[in-house]
Amino acid sequence: MTILTSLAQLYERLLAAGIAPKPGFSREKISYALVIDREGRPLRLADKRSKAGKKPAPVLMDVPAAVTRSSGIKSNLFWDKTAYVLGVIAVEEKDADGKVQIVAGQGKRTAKEHADFVSANLDAVTDATDPWLRAFGKFLQSWTPEQFVARGFDPQALDHNIVFECGDDRSHYIHDIPEVGSLLPEGDASGSGICLVTGKDGPLARLNPSIRGVQGAQSSGAPLVSFNDVAYESYGKAKGENAPISVSAAAAYGTALKVLLERKASADLERHLRIGDTTVVFWAEAKSAEASFNTEMLMGQAFNPPSEDDETSTLRDTLRDIAEGRGTGDPNFDPDTRIYMLGLSPNAARLSVRFWHPGSFGDFARHITQFWSDLDIKPSPWKGPPAAWSLLYETALLRKAENIPPLLGGVLMRAVLTGAPLPRTLLSAVVRRMRADGDINGRRAAICKAVINRTSLKEEEIPVSLDIESTNPAYCLGRLFAAYAYAEESYTKRSATLRDKYIGGASATPARIFPILMRGYEHNRASLSKTQDARKGYGRKAEKAVVSILELLDGTEDFPTSLTLTEQGKFFVGFYHQTKAFYTSSDDAANTATNIEMEIGA
Repeated sequence: MTILTSLAQLYERLLAAGIAPKPGFSREKISYALVIDREGRPLRLADKRSKAGKKPAPVLMDVPAAVTRSSGIKSNLFWDKTAYVLGVIAVEEKDADGKVQIVAGQGKRTAKEHADFVSANLDAVTDATDPWLRAFGKFLQSWTPEQFVARGFDPQALDHNIVFECGDDRSHYIHDIPEVGSLLPEGDASGSGICLVTGKDGPLARLNPSIRGVQGAQSSGAPLVSFNDVAYESYGKAKGENAPISVSAAAAYGTALKVLLERKASADLERHLRIGDTTVVFWAEAKSAEASFNTEMLMGQAFNPPSEDDETSTLRDTLRDIAEGRGTGDPNFDPDTRIYMLGLSPNAARLSVRFWHPGSFGDFARHITQFWSDLDIKPSPWKGPPAAWSLLYETALLRKAENIPPLLGGVLMRAVLTGAPLPRTLLSAVVRRMRADGDINGRRAAICKAVINRTSLKEEEIPVSLDIESTNPAYCLGRLFAAYAYAEESYTKRSATLRDKYIGGASATPARIFPILMRGYEHNRASLSKTQDARKGYGRKAEKAVVSILELLDGTEDFPTSLTLTEQGKFFVGFYHQTKAFYTSSDDAANTATNIEMEIGA
C-alpha cells in the first residue's frame, strides 16, 4: 500500500497547488459548451477547443468525475458526449452531388443514452436551489434531438464532449456552481471499515478507479487494484472488500495518477514517459511547490536529455554537482528531496507494477550520471547524454517499438534507478540483433560496454576508446575482423560483404570462421598491393593493423572454439573501435591504432 499512500499524499499537494481537480471531479477533454438562459432555453453552441495547433483540439476541464463505462449505458453528470447530452451522433449522408457529409442522426442506442442522461441529471437537480441549476433542469425537460438541426448547431460538435454554460454576463459553467458539489454521489461504497491507505475508519470503495493513459492498456482505462473473479477473492469478501480502501483515498490516488499521466503542451512539464512496454510516472516531494516542480523538471530532462550542446552541458554539470554533494547554487535542488518513480504496464484488464522506486534526488543524480558514464564510448553516437528508453530500440527488429522484448523496459529502468547491474537480457538482445543484421553501431557497442563493465572486474573492463594494447582475445578478434572487412571494402564493393556473411559466425565460433576470413584477406591484400592509386595505402593500413593485432593474439593458431555472451559483446566493441579508427583522418586515431605514420597512397 506504500504506492497508494504516496499517491494519495501527492493528491493533497496537487490540490493545494491548484493542479489537481477537487474531490468528486476529474479532468476531461471538453470541446463545446451549450449556452442556456435562465429559462433553460439553448442559446448557442460555443466552441471551446484550443486553436493553438494545426487543428482544433479539446481542452482539459475539471468536471464532475467521469463514470466507468464499458458496454453498458451510464451517464455523467452535467456533461457528456452529444449522444447522451443531446441525443444525436455523427452519421454520414450523401448530398445531391453525391458528396459525403456529416449530419446529426441517431444510432441503435442513442435514444436510450439520452434518456439515461436526462433521468440521472434530473434526479441530481430535483432539490437544487440555485436558479441556474433549475434552468438546467428545465432544459433537460424541454430539449428534443430534432432541435440540434433546427437551431443550426455545428455538426462538428457531434460525438464530442459538451458542458453547459450560463448565458449571463459572468459566463460561468453549470458544473462550477458551488451547490453542484453537494449534489454529486459520494462514491460507490461497499460497507465501512479501516482504510489500508489512511488508517481511518470510513466507507470503503467497492471498485477502484480506472486509470487512463498507460501505453497499451484499454483506452477506457484500467484499474491498478481490482478483483474481478472469485479466484482472487478471500473469506467470502467481494470486489474492493479484499483490499479495503476508503472512497476518498481511492479517489485521491486515482486522481493523482491521472494528473501524472496527463499529456501536456510541449512547453509544459510532463511527469511520465514510455520505456518499452512500461509507462513511468515520477514526482518529487520537496519543501515547496516551486522546488518540487524544478526537481521534476530536472528529472524529466534526465529521462529525456535535450540535444542542444549548452542545455546538455548544463544538465550534466547540475546532476554531477548534486551527485557529488556539491552545491548547485540553486536552493530548489536539494539532494535530500524525496522522489518517487512508478513503472506501470498493461496486464489484461488491469495494470501491473513493473517497478516502484522511492528514493532521494541525490541518489537519482548519482545513478543517472553513472549510467551515462557506463555508456560513454568514443567516438560517441549521441549528441548529448543518452535516454534510457532509446536503448531499447537497438534490441528490436526494424527498431520498431512493438518488437522490443517484453518486460525489458521495466528491468532496465530498475537497474538504472538503483545502480544495480544492467540486465544481461539487454546484452543478449543487442548481440542477437548485431549477429542478425550486421549493424554494429556506436549505440549497440555502448550498450555492450555498459552491461559488461558493470559486472566485470576493474582490470577486465572494456575501454572507452580504441585500446591498441589490449590482449583480450575477444576484443582483439573484433578488431581483426574489422581489419579484414576494411581491406575488402578498400579493394572492391561487393553486394554480400564479409560482414554480411560471417559476422554472426565469427563472433560466436572464431575457430571455424577466421581461417576462412584469413584466406579472403590474403587475396584482398595481394590485390591492393598491385593497385596504383590510393587503395595501395589503404592496403598498407589494413596490413599494419592485422600484423599488430595478430601479435597481440600471439600468432594465428588456436582461435577460441566459441565465445561466451560477454566475450561476444567485447568482440563487437573491438570491431566498432577499430572500424571507426580506420575511417578517421590519416593523422589521428587510425594511425595511432596501428602505431604507424604513413601517407595514404604512397
